[in-house]
Formats: sequence, structure tokens, C-alpha cells
Amino acid sequence: MKKYYTKIDQSKTFETEITGPGKFIADGKEYEFEHKPVSSNVFILRINNKNYFVDITDTDIAGVYEVGIDGISYKVESRSELDLMIEKLNGNKSEGKLKKEIHSPMPGIIVKLNVTEGQTINKGEVLLVLEAMKMENEIKAVKDCIIKKINVSERSSVEKNELLLTLE
Repeated sequence: MKKYYTKIDQSKTFETEITGPGKFIADGKEYEFEHKPVSSNVFILRINNKNYFVDITDTDIAGVYEVGIDGISYKVESRSELDLMIEKLNGNKSEGKLKKEIHSPMPGIIVKLNVTEGQTINKGEVLLVLEAMKMENEIKAVKDCIIKKINVSERSSVEKNELLLTLE
């Protein structure tokens, strides 16, 4: 199960929880869903037997997307529990600044390392996957960057706040 905290067009934040394959709870109501990609950023989304045409565009701000649903555009900000934990650990430092170091938000095991030293990474790409409490958490790039140094390897254990990657 994954929880997300979502704000649409600067409205109040509501909680969404993926409860299983094709099921989620939003604002206390349970829904069934399925989606079919039309292209890389366009989907047909079916929620409780009603179809929606959805177009998702990334913005320059981490976690904020322009989402078009049946021709109406919304600004959607969505953060996972892990995103909120990382922001809290970083003291909500300016998102505009590129962090030069990526630290582990919690103790766990590096399941997958998707980068190499010297590699150029685009915003939103998954840098590594950290397993903690039987959940896999994707650590993503918040801005375009270059991997300067990798301090961990796959299947290695890490502690909370341990330095994982150094960026340029």
C-alpha cells in the first residue's frame, strides 16, 4: 500500500492510498481503476466504470504536474510518504537548489542501482530503489544532474542519513 498526499489547483490536500491492484481510497471512498496508455503521457483512465482521457505534463517543480482531464487542465501537486519524509529530513530547504548529496531517508537495502558515475540524469529519473520495511521506494532525481560519486552498491545495507550519491 502506498499513500499520496495530493493538492489540486492549490485546494486543500487530500490523502489517496493505493490499496491493491486496481483499487484505491481517496477522501475515504474506495474506487476501482484501470488505465491504458495512449502515448508516453496520455492515458485512458477508467474509474468505477467511467472513462477519462488524461494528459499529464511534467513541470519545472518537483512533484507538480499539469494534468488535463477530458480537456480541462489542473495543476496537481502530489507527494508520497517518502517524499514528505525526505523533505522533513532536509528541513524543507529550497526546492530550487540542486542538492549535491542524496542521503538515505531511512535504513534499508539498495535493491537496484540505476546509475553509474559520470552519467547524466534527467529530472524524475529513478536513481536507485531502496527497500525498507518490505516496501520498495524509488529515489528520483529532482533536477537534471551528473552522477559524481556512488557510495553504495546493489544489495548493500544503508542506515538513515547515510550518503548514497554525490551529484554535480
